[in-house]
Amino acid sequence: MKVAVLGAGVVGSATAYMLANDGHEVTVIDRRSRPGMETSFANGGLMTPSDSSPWNSPGTVRRLGKMLFDSHSTLKINPSAVPSIVGWGLKFLSNSTYARHKSNMIANIRIASLSLETLRSIRQTSTLNYDQTVRGTMRVFPRDGRMSEFVQMCREMQEWGVKFDVLNQEQILEKEPCLKDVIDRYIGAVFFPDDESGDAYKFTNEMARLATELGAQFLTNTTVLEIAKDFSTKISHVKTSKGDIQADAYVLSLGSYSPLLARPLGLRLPIIPVKGYSVTLPLNGWKGGPTRPVMDDGYHAMMVPMGDRLRMGGKAEFARYNTHIDPKEGRRVLNDVLKILPAMAAHVDVESALNWSGLRPMTPGGAPLVGLTPYSNLFLNTGHGPLGWTMSCGSAKITADLITHGRVLNNSVNPMDYAL
Repeated sequence: MKVAVLGAGVVGSATAYMLANDGHEVTVIDRRSRPGMETSFANGGLMTPSDSSPWNSPGTVRRLGKMLFDSHSTLKINPSAVPSIVGWGLKFLSNSTYARHKSNMIANIRIASLSLETLRSIRQTSTLNYDQTVRGTMRVFPRDGRMSEFVQMCREMQEWGVKFDVLNQEQILEKEPCLKDVIDRYIGAVFFPDDESGDAYKFTNEMARLATELGAQFLTNTTVLEIAKDFSTKISHVKTSKGDIQADAYVLSLGSYSPLLARPLGLRLPIIPVKGYSVTLPLNGWKGGPTRPVMDDGYHAMMVPMGDRLRMGGKAEFARYNTHIDPKEGRRVLNDVLKILPAMAAHVDVESALNWSGLRPMTPGGAPLVGLTPYSNLFLNTGHGPLGWTMSCGSAKITADLITHGRVLNNSVNPMDYAL
């Protein structure tokens, strides 16, 4: 079967590999010069089933004011984005009830767990190089933080297979001596042994390489202009900047841009872009940083080792499709990390840090859209929010299994109702 995958980010490239591995003739279409050049390029680098709890946890309405006006909040809303997110925001809040939040969390855990299982299976048969670490992740909590609330959430996730350990100060330092200068700041930590990390951009290109070795074709520098339908509920072809492409099946994996291509088909995908910032700092041989991803729950700062680099991240912003890099935001992220690793400033040229921003495709409930549409040969694999890499192999397996065998795995998410 000929399958066209629209989008060569981490989700699209993983999907291409799974489909090619099933024996399909796969064509991947992407507007950039190589795979993974947009949201997957410099994201947080986390593969974390432990992060499956959606952002709109119960009590979000009560905390919203503080989140918007606290300078250390993880969330910022650009005034220009307000008109475009009102309807989505109401759905976001309606999904913050205990029952809906738990249902979405379970859906995320299922796909994330399948993804990790699938990735480990791929690593058994193929050599992958993407600055990976398999040492788990650790979230540290300041004394005035929300550790007890977080641990309770972890207990709920534990019912669905997410493993965790609660650490005291001594145990924190056993795992990460780099925190010795600030250990008195923390009351404890939560450690997730199954989490992994690495460079998602490198991983995306590794998936593209494996897919190409299986016969997949990547059409880069090619923009998808329109998904065209015939007179029935079927897609006839896609119009691109380099001509029309026909296939037997089509997979929409364009992240935040998926709704723009789906709307002319009458599909209202509840996805909006949420801008994320990252900072990547060359360490030039300095070994004094963390050996695994560490998240500070007070500063909302993230530190992820990637070979001889340190990837850092923090705030999310509702800013429509604006990917402008604000140096002030990058500096804020870097300054927060320097408070956690004060020794780094004496050993590393912090001015060499590279700033980046990308768009997370967010659904109101936090779970991705993976599965069927009213069009018999159009499939969705999009809307993964901050868990694109975490869920990439799992949602790719679900999509390939649906196209190849016509069956839906238990791990899959039933997409919301789409109006034709």
